[in-house]
Amino acid sequence: MPVRIAILGGPRCGKTTLIQQLYVDMKIKGLSVGAATEYSTDYLRDKGMIESIAEQYGIYLGQLQLEKDLEQFDYAITDYATFVPYIYGRFMLGSKKRTKKEIEILKDLYCLAIKDLPKYDYIFFVPREFGYEQDGVRWQDESTAKLVDNSIRNFLDAENVPYTILNGCTKERSKNILEIMNLVEKKVENA
Repeated sequence: MPVRIAILGGPRCGKTTLIQQLYVDMKIKGLSVGAATEYSTDYLRDKGMIESIAEQYGIYLGQLQLEKDLEQFDYAITDYATFVPYIYGRFMLGSKKRTKKEIEILKDLYCLAIKDLPKYDYIFFVPREFGYEQDGVRWQDESTAKLVDNSIRNFLDAENVPYTILNGCTKERSKNILEIMNLVEKKVENA
């Protein structure tokens, strides 16, 4: 099984850019690394706005498959995690009265989230440091994106999940991850 690294944060905070930088930095060191980008971004682009919590279950399955495809590598990086659909599901429902079906789906997503949490060896949170720009795919504005940021952190804190907050530019964030993982000096020699 690979060492699994999840980069988390709300929409448009720099997660994908960071995993691209980290991937390159790890490849330069000769490490066996694979990366899976956020399944939900492609889902939104291909199918449009997520309209029901049931779709979060499909996003979970899509993300799970992307991450399973990384099992051949020593290191697996993602800018999402299979437990994030639960966070988005709760966020989608907000404080509205929930139907029995919504409650059952949310319970299922929570069980999957709790089951999957331990599979991530490192979890990093990327705070919103550089503002927010609409990308034509995501529906959130900046204030909603900040609420998503808070929802992610609140979940991690409530479940007592250890994570590291990454600040600075993309290169600084990538370097910080390599230092935390004790990979700064590591370079694989070609045989």
